[in-house]
Amino acid sequence: MQISFGSYKIRTHELDNKLSVQVTSDIGKVHLKKEEDIEGNFPNEICFQIDNPSELPEAKGLKRYSFGDYTYILGINYKGELCLFHSIKLAVHKKFIDNIDTLTLSFLAEPKA
Repeated sequence: MQISFGSYKIRTHELDNKLSVQVTSDIGKVHLKKEEDIEGNFPNEICFQIDNPSELPEAKGLKRYSFGDYTYILGINYKGELCLFHSIKLAVHKKFIDNIDTLTLSFLAEPKA
């Protein structure tokens, strides 16, 4: 499934109880910001930024998206960064698939005794 959110395109795919999220844009290459570069102090926040955008993406309020059992919230701040907020019950892994920064979200497993 692909959704548009401001200047960003979010491609989401669920497979094997995991949710993959890729973010692209027509106005430039998108990459994940490093955690130490994120100024907000919100828990479970991941930000994407467009490299050298031809125009700064317009700020956009928060919107919740659900895909099966998975839910996340998106918003665009005044710097034009797309921020994704996820549940504390999810493990997040960062990958590079098809030359695009990709997040894989999965539910934390209960430890087996």
